[in-house]
Amino acid sequence: MKKLQLEVEADLSFLLFGLVSNHKASKLLFHLNQLESLNFERVADLDLPDYNPNSEISFSKFAFHDEENHLDFYLVTNKEFGLCLFADLKQFDYLLIVRGGLEFFDPKQFTQSCMQLSGIQFMTSITSPKILSKISWII
Repeated sequence: MKKLQLEVEADLSFLLFGLVSNHKASKLLFHLNQLESLNFERVADLDLPDYNPNSEISFSKFAFHDEENHLDFYLVTNKEFGLCLFADLKQFDYLLIVRGGLEFFDPKQFTQSCMQLSGIQFMTSITSPKILSKISWII
């Protein structure tokens, strides 16, 4: 009898940005929310089980849904308590994920607007398929 194998492709239809900031998440969100189109709110943290069943590692997560442009924004801290969520992206303090109606979104203009905000030292788009496939499970 022939064995069947289910192959599932990761949904890579999103944009990923890496942010470097010396601000804590709450202060960074205050500045990001100064952009007229954004209004981030805290959502359930991203919990990762540890080898010790009595402890859990969690990374702060924030979300904003832009109904007008059919876009979802997620901001996840990449560094918490001296730990890094994605070792491949350890140079970034935060990861910003944009998904949905990307045809209504201009990443270059968005990056320029964010770079003008206080507290964002560096921001860049990440396009590596290997990294994007690792990130896809967050959203």
